[in-house]
Amino acid sequence: MNRFRLFQLPAVALSEVLKMLYLYEIREFNLPQQAIDGLRNAVVTCERPAKQIQHEADQLASKLEQRRFPESPEKLKQVRDEVKRKLKSGKRDEISDFDKEAFGGKVQEAQQYEIRNEVDRIMKKANFNWKPLEITSKEAAAAYSLARLAPNYAEISRCLEEFNRIPDFQPETVLDYGSGSGAGFWAVTSRWPDVKEITMVDLSDAAMKFSMDSLRKEQEAVNGRPFVHDNINFRRHLIPSPNTTYDVVIAHRILCEIGSSDTRLQLIESLWKRANRYLILIESSQSGAFGGILEARDYLLTQGTLVDYKRLIKDLEEKVMLSPKVIRIVEDYDLSDYEKFVMLKEAIPPGEELPTMLPTATVMAPCPHDLGCPLGVHSACTFNTRFQPIRADGRRSEKESDGTEVSKFTFMILEKGTRKINEHTERIMKNRKLGGHVTCDVCTAFRGIQRVTLSKKHDEMYSAVRTRRDGDIFPVNLETVTSSCIFDVDN
Repeated sequence: MNRFRLFQLPAVALSEVLKMLYLYEIREFNLPQQAIDGLRNAVVTCERPAKQIQHEADQLASKLEQRRFPESPEKLKQVRDEVKRKLKSGKRDEISDFDKEAFGGKVQEAQQYEIRNEVDRIMKKANFNWKPLEITSKEAAAAYSLARLAPNYAEISRCLEEFNRIPDFQPETVLDYGSGSGAGFWAVTSRWPDVKEITMVDLSDAAMKFSMDSLRKEQEAVNGRPFVHDNINFRRHLIPSPNTTYDVVIAHRILCEIGSSDTRLQLIESLWKRANRYLILIESSQSGAFGGILEARDYLLTQGTLVDYKRLIKDLEEKVMLSPKVIRIVEDYDLSDYEKFVMLKEAIPPGEELPTMLPTATVMAPCPHDLGCPLGVHSACTFNTRFQPIRADGRRSEKESDGTEVSKFTFMILEKGTRKINEHTERIMKNRKLGGHVTCDVCTAFRGIQRVTLSKKHDEMYSAVRTRRDGDIFPVNLETVTSSCIFDVDN
């Protein structure tokens, strides 16, 4: 029987781990005062009163909270056909033989019209009437910013906390695709104040202009640069050439605005080519949104290990480096593409790059592996973050007793390159803190989701795990061993 042996992290003293846990315990990310002031200055320039815009923001927030991820055309057709079939079976007995003889096709035509209207009503009620979010006016952009600036900032900031594992990483350039209210800018500059260049891209002209207004300096610019950052670029579209790249690319709640799966993957491929190192995808907590994240993840992982065999053979032939071993691997149709990728990496001469359809990807967070998700598409791997909402009417949020609100979301951070050996990033899915012991459902690197139980007798390991929240990295290394016992816990 396979089981897990638990080891203390050898590289970090437990006292240092416990200090880090205090930081992980804080999951509230509030907007900087400068961001609040900028939003206020932009809102007061609108034609409608701030209280009216806040009312529109509340309605929009409720609508976005209930919004579904766009279903595929095949799924929509299947649902419509099923609803139509059930309605027809119920309507069939309502038409008498007299009606059929007296009115003929007119009755059936009226029935078809009634069924179509009823199908549309049911689909709309079930939130299948997906439409992309359109921001076409300054007031609409202001309402969106009031509704989403604070939660978007909290979500992006929570994702950037994953870079605590890489304290030396300092990006010079960042792309925020679908920048909207500018939350990505504030999250990035709060995390990395020394970032040199930030590019914000949004298709909505009204949203982009309002974002520019909120990012203007309050005092008149003396150096000819009117914005709060000296090197911030605003664009409606990506720069056409993929040669313009960025250290970090952020795409926050943008996949839900694209109805076609093929178009979503085309965008993901375009963003991946423009990322020097990291691509951050963030969506809502709904299972459909998580499915969209998994679709993008699997696409990049698959294409990153799919070797361009013709190009490989051509390149090695030109360099007179083509070996019989490489040819045997390429022509072995019993091997999967991934098996060929691994074997070819070892077979090609040192220093040679293996040409793949897309740059090779690995999952930096939250997954501790590059395998299939053990949750599948029917459950979502979600995370929580707390924030202080910004309101233009002076009221206090009533969702929490302390005036804060909680946002749920799902995310994926993909890194260029292959996964590092012996990298321990097991993730706590559910941490149940019971009397005298804790039970954790942990997403592991090779054995899917496993349940680990620690009691007080495990001392500092027990304390370390007990103070962790759902979604945190499991602070103990897991190693698969063989035993007749279910679990083996070593101090």
